[in-house]
Amino acid sequence: MTSNGKTVRLARIIPGVRTVMVPFDDDLINGPYAGLADPVTRVREVALGGADAVLGFPRLLTQYAERGVRLPFVANLTASTVLGVHTRKVAVSSVERAVRQGCDGVAVHVNVSDHYEPDMLETLGAVAEDCERWGMPLLAIMYPRRTHNGADDNYLELKEGDRDRYADLVRHCVRIAVELGADVVKTQYTGDPESFASVTAASMGIPVIVAGGPRTSIRGALGNAHGAVTGGAAGVCFGRQTYNRADIPGFVRMLRSVVHDGYAPDDVLADQPGVAATSAQ
Repeated sequence: MTSNGKTVRLARIIPGVRTVMVPFDDDLINGPYAGLADPVTRVREVALGGADAVLGFPRLLTQYAERGVRLPFVANLTASTVLGVHTRKVAVSSVERAVRQGCDGVAVHVNVSDHYEPDMLETLGAVAEDCERWGMPLLAIMYPRRTHNGADDNYLELKEGDRDRYADLVRHCVRIAVELGADVVKTQYTGDPESFASVTAASMGIPVIVAGGPRTSIRGALGNAHGAVTGGAAGVCFGRQTYNRADIPGFVRMLRSVVHDGYAPDDVLADQPGVAATSAQ
């Protein structure tokens, strides 16, 4: 059974049935570049746009809360950097610390099929047990990803060449998280609503949200959000798609229109003539 603490906190992260979450954890992974040079200002901007929650590392919550920004926070308890073995996520914090800091949820990242997958699964299972003890929602970040020939392999060739096999891999990622106790699963969008519907069907009723990946056109980002929601997703967790925009609040508002209000991308862009003209950029 879900504890009362989990229920209350989860309702902050996913108000109603859907969420627009923005992850800010890439500054630890890649360094403070581009939109993450000043993450506290970026959090203020996504809050102005109506984002529902933020995902990141603990210091960010302290800094934006001290500046008066009120936005639910999910603490990532695992980390790696591109300077080391990027696909190997290790525990860097605890559920107890997240409770003390006033977090609304915690996250654990597992790269499924990587050489270090067993260690990451062990961390996920241990954190899930602690989350039950503390009444803390667990968001499992489950990507089909491995190190191959010294570089990240995100199975993009498989996604383009054999959508069914790629969807099967993503389904497996989601089911692993569900079986080990996740309350929310973040994973990759498979590319179309039909194949993604098979992913959400595999979640056994647990909410699934999708990652945004590298920045695309506004139309492309909204299209992926719409396709995921059409396929049963509970929302999006778009980082680079969001904080690398010129108008961050405006982009978040467009995401909300798609995710929360069910508008199609063309309808959203039709209400933004200036944006529509440059939406391919």
